Amino acid sequence: MPERPLLILPSPTEPPKQKRKGFPPQRPHLPSRERQAERMTPKLAILQEALDARRARLRTEASGVIPEEVIVLETVGPVNDFIEAVRSVRGLEWLGEIEEEDIPPDDDFFVVDRDGASRTDKLLRGRLFLVLSNHQALQQMLSLWSLWKTDQALPWGFGKWSDLFSQLRDVRPWGVRDRLHETGVLDDWRDRVEHNAELIPCEIELWFRVDHRRRRAARDRVAAIVQSLQGTVRNEALIEEIGYHALLAQLPIGSVRLLLVETGQESSLIQCEQIQFLRASGQMAGIVLEDERTTDIRTVQPDVAPLGEPVVALFDGLPLQSHRRLSGRLVVDDPDGFETDYQAAERRHGTAMASLIIHGDIDADEPPINRLLYVRPILRPDERDWRQPRQETAPENSLVVDLIHRAVRRLFEGDGNAPAVARQICVINLSIGIRDRLFESAISPLARLLDWLAWKYQVLFVVSAGNHAQSIVLDVPRNQVASMSPQDLQATVIKAVAADARHRRLLSPAEAVNALTVGAVHSDASTGQGVVRAIQPYCDDDLPSIINAQGMGYRRAIKPEILVPGGRTVLLESLQQGANAILDVYTQSRQPGQCVAAPGPTPGDLSYTWYGRGTSNAAALASRTASRLYDVLEELRQGAGGDVIETVPYAVWLKALLVHGANWGTAGDVLRMVLLTSRNSRRFKEYLTRLIGYGIIDPIRVSECSEHRVTALGGGLIQSNQSHIHRFPLPPSLSGQRGWRQLVITLAWISPVNPVHQSWRRADISFTPPLTSLQVARMQADWHAVQRGTLQHEILEGEKATAFIDGDNLEIQVNCRADAGVLEDMVPYALATTLEVAEEINIDIYSEVSVRVRAAQIRVASSG
Repeated sequence: MPERPLLILPSPTEPPKQKRKGFPPQRPHLPSRERQAERMTPKLAILQEALDARRARLRTEASGVIPEEVIVLETVGPVNDFIEAVRSVRGLEWLGEIEEEDIPPDDDFFVVDRDGASRTDKLLRGRLFLVLSNHQALQQMLSLWSLWKTDQALPWGFGKWSDLFSQLRDVRPWGVRDRLHETGVLDDWRDRVEHNAELIPCEIELWFRVDHRRRRAARDRVAAIVQSLQGTVRNEALIEEIGYHALLAQLPIGSVRLLLVETGQESSLIQCEQIQFLRASGQMAGIVLEDERTTDIRTVQPDVAPLGEPVVALFDGLPLQSHRRLSGRLVVDDPDGFETDYQAAERRHGTAMASLIIHGDIDADEPPINRLLYVRPILRPDERDWRQPRQETAPENSLVVDLIHRAVRRLFEGDGNAPAVARQICVINLSIGIRDRLFESAISPLARLLDWLAWKYQVLFVVSAGNHAQSIVLDVPRNQVASMSPQDLQATVIKAVAADARHRRLLSPAEAVNALTVGAVHSDASTGQGVVRAIQPYCDDDLPSIINAQGMGYRRAIKPEILVPGGRTVLLESLQQGANAILDVYTQSRQPGQCVAAPGPTPGDLSYTWYGRGTSNAAALASRTASRLYDVLEELRQGAGGDVIETVPYAVWLKALLVHGANWGTAGDVLRMVLLTSRNSRRFKEYLTRLIGYGIIDPIRVSECSEHRVTALGGGLIQSNQSHIHRFPLPPSLSGQRGWRQLVITLAWISPVNPVHQSWRRADISFTPPLTSLQVARMQADWHAVQRGTLQHEILEGEKATAFIDGDNLEIQVNCRADAGVLEDMVPYALATTLEVAEEINIDIYSEVSVRVRAAQIRVASSG
């Protein structure tokens, strides 16, 4: 137990209920009814022609098949509760909605400010409503349109259609481009055809149908098309709770060649209206390093006490269990038998991640965690990789969503007749991502799965944001790089990386709302420089790695939330030709970087290490920190107020504590100096969070307190339309004192989800910072952005003197409301609050606050 442990606040109280106040939202300017009729009538006519053509074609192809078409209705602005309007039309089936951002304004649609001024420079937001329509439903929709455009009243119960028609920006069928856009499937097929693969796997994501008969009919139709191409359906996954239905198909090379030719023509598979997406299989992986190792000559201290049961699970490749850094420290659970075809030299990524979780950066010489690490292999060597060692990827004969679903269920419920294998797990580390699934606007199936599993089992997924190691094109001539000062080169690299945000988006499942997503800091403990002619991109410390994937996340939530050291990445002058300088990212295994365990050149070499870097490393170190913070919570649970710790699942506490020490630090100042312009100044804080999230974590700040810094925890269970007030005692000696003080408040929860609602998270929980009590102001992250996910982290600072008396408290009110339909569940949440003052003030605030917290605990206990 540290000398000054964290404090636990008494249970919260409920305030009198008050109506929430807010500003009216900005509304877009909409075109007139006459203009809408002029714009949309031709598009609706084209839509009808497409469905008529499909009806005619299906009459000749398959008797008994009802012709249907997936229709995309694009609006500017939201149309709330439109799902009920769809259900009012017989034959229309709701498939979902997608939020659309950054819609450019035009003469018809533009933003109108609250004062009535037109803002033709401001981007718009809207929705894509996805519905499945047959001929009868389309005719009724067109009938409603005819009434609306002639200003006739719509029938009772169809009023929402009026809102939709007035805001309609476009209408079109879901087509070939939608099924193939950014899925990577065409590139994967071309690569496999080029290498003469006999059988080619393909993931087919179907539209999720609520009715099980329609679901089965859709499945049978797609399976029949696959069979007509001489292919087979190898696997099927159905998870109703997240609206997911997918098939794993295997197609012969001849059929795939035809599909590549027919992508713009009439291919029965690519044109199939039951299919939402076609995806490449086996695309989940981590960064692959070249074969360059060193011998680990450091002494590995033997364990002096039995290791505790694992609380962190690593889902990754199979590690080298007998490596001297890992021996006796792993619980490897391999029910799929991946180990039989996993040579020692190929166990690279899992070995590195296990090493980082257990030991951290070996060059930092930190003690290992005092617990075992549970490992479930979900990667295996790629069977079609001709290199040695082969790349580690998700197996092609399984659907990734199904594989991870089974792996998590095995932890907490068991598998088949076998019991649960590790119910005590609180954190699941996923240091891998789907390479061809960059987040755009719709949340991916794997992210949806993690969100649902996080709520169902109250477990924290720690996910890497993803790496982008493509070349960096600088806005300077190539012959000027050598003469640039370190500061100028740093600024130029920062601008180039920030400008390439479109190609550096999060990799699935990093956008998961309930997950904690981790980016990398350009930092490590290595002292050597093993890369010849290396170019150092940065001269300042603690900047975000140049290979980080960048947020925002789903519904513009802050992603990645935290940055953790992920190794220094250096650059090399590229051999590519061009007028501007092009720098390649060094991805091999020499210094600089983080030192990790690695397989040796022969099976008997069990002491080798190498150097790596990236967000995979950063996520592993975040999970290592979580394992240590678990022990902090265990100590607090056994002390005064420990019942509060037991009320909230440990996963939620760990989520709050991992973020609570995060701060932009000097990185925020450097990035502001380089990237702030007059054009982005109004939303610069939100812009900066794309690169830095909530900032770099500091585990020491959330493990113990000091004389001048005190941290207190509060939490509970809250339901919709309920509020809790937590009271943090003010140190009386601070009253009237002028000087720097900082208040940090972090609120974390795991939300239930609603798969048929665009808002997705059912629980919206937030607090309003107590600004006036200490005369502090919001700093760092944008105050709108912090309320969009499942983490609110606010840093408040000030210097003005403020007066209060002994017994006064900071009152932090936590509010809960439903966000995606009805919220029926009680939602556990964790609240961490830290007050820190400058040492020059010379006040032991820890002693003053702790005395008053304990007195409040005694009063609550005696009154209970």
